[in-house]
Amino acid sequence: MKLVPMRFKGVEWHHNPREISFECGKRVNELHAPYGRSYIQNTGRKCMLIKGEGELYGDDCAEQFAALFELFKSGGSGVLAIHKLGSLYAEFESLRIKGMPKPDVLTYSFVFREVMERSRDEKPTSYTPESGETLWDVSYRFDIVIDRLVALNPWVKRPDESLGGKEVALC
Repeated sequence: MKLVPMRFKGVEWHHNPREISFECGKRVNELHAPYGRSYIQNTGRKCMLIKGEGELYGDDCAEQFAALFELFKSGGSGVLAIHKLGSLYAEFESLRIKGMPKPDVLTYSFVFREVMERSRDEKPTSYTPESGETLWDVSYRFDIVIDRLVALNPWVKRPDESLGGKEVALC
């Protein structure tokens, strides 16, 4: 079975990385209160780190690395697509050669960092519900608190009424 190559900003890796890891985390604070009590506050998800390493093979392995280095130097975020793991917006954070290059083989490592603001910017500003959909359905679909949707759409009398065909403001 031939795997789909990993790509970033349209540039494909000739050989998928040998190893790849995803580091996910949340910002969690412990708040101390009087009388020995404490509370946990989850302030949201951290940007994911995508790390990996692999080898570039062939007579042109130095040119393959040079192409990755040019991509790294170009800066800016773009779409990172990894086989069976989907796509996300990311920034190319680091690229390095590991060990001594051998003839026709170059070992490298990389780090990408997810860019969450980009995906937030891409959300639509309005939505036209289908027949039978309510403000509650829109709230669930776009992960927006119902009170916010009610405030943004004062023309809606009740959040459970059918909105079919009427445009709803999302932000």
